[in-house]
Amino acid sequence: MDMPFNDTVAKLTAANRSVVASAMQFSKIAVRAQSLLARQQMEAMENCLEAGTRQMKLVSETRDPRDLVARQAEVAVELGEKLVAVAQEAMDIQSQARDEIATWVEDGLKTVKAETTAVAPKARPAARPRVAKKAAAA
Repeated sequence: MDMPFNDTVAKLTAANRSVVASAMQFSKIAVRAQSLLARQQMEAMENCLEAGTRQMKLVSETRDPRDLVARQAEVAVELGEKLVAVAQEAMDIQSQARDEIATWVEDGLKTVKAETTAVAPKARPAARPRVAKKAAAA
């Protein structure tokens, strides 16, 4: 009677290890993606602060209003281009993380399928219930 209990404990232990390993893999994907996205946010913030500093410098140095507006427009266009590049890179990071998670899910499903088919008893056709002859005659 000890063997079935030990087998059950061994199977549960293996299943728990598999779940923990899978959760760790997902966590690594998520942490990497979040750290890359955090860097992107910092880069975007740096670009905004740099553009603001340049705008303030233009206001203090430029005397001609038309020249000021033209130069401020240049700064705004440069900032817009930088922010679009940062946003595109952030989308690439998210796309890569999505692909990694899709692969992680597919691998997990393959593992579950392999484990369930190994544990599940061989499928046998179920015996047909016998219909009472009395009920058929009535």
